[in-house]
Amino acid sequence: MCPPPSSREVIVDAAESVVIQVGAAHMTLDAVAAMAGVSKGGLLYHFPTKEALLKVMLNRHLQRLEEARKKKCAELQDEPTREIKAYVLSSLARDHKTERISIALLAAVAHDPRLLEPVRDNYQKLLAELTPSGLRFERAAVVALAADGLRLLELLSLSPLKDNQRKQVIEEMLRLASENISS
Repeated sequence: MCPPPSSREVIVDAAESVVIQVGAAHMTLDAVAAMAGVSKGGLLYHFPTKEALLKVMLNRHLQRLEEARKKKCAELQDEPTREIKAYVLSSLARDHKTERISIALLAAVAHDPRLLEPVRDNYQKLLAELTPSGLRFERAAVVALAADGLRLLELLSLSPLKDNQRKQVIEEMLRLASENISS
């Protein structure tokens, strides 16, 4: 039996629901408190500012993306390029809720670039993890950046790719990750 979620988790869940509904720029602490069923004082006990709540939401989102990558990695054959392939496949997996939260958080960091600091640190660590023995850093970075670029274009509804083209581009990223891994 799972323990009931903490008030903190309930508040973060509620904040995610609010940003999906109205966007991060329009999220208010009052709306989050109402959605979570807590008093505003109870919310402020855990999150004294909207920015503090957004930071926790962003960290939770990064953690979920990391968990999805690790899950995908466990599903793939054990080979030197498994990490980068898992990153491509998990980053480009389509999940409506994750996409909506990503879009809302992207808008939030556009208004407050300081929120990006943990993301920068996380990305630097990620690139190091994606460079296994036998795969040059440059190759891993190109593949990861291509996946991130496609994901960003899709989040912004700017991708010109049709579904079959998207699939082929992803296959090409995976091929690049495997091809001549030491060259």
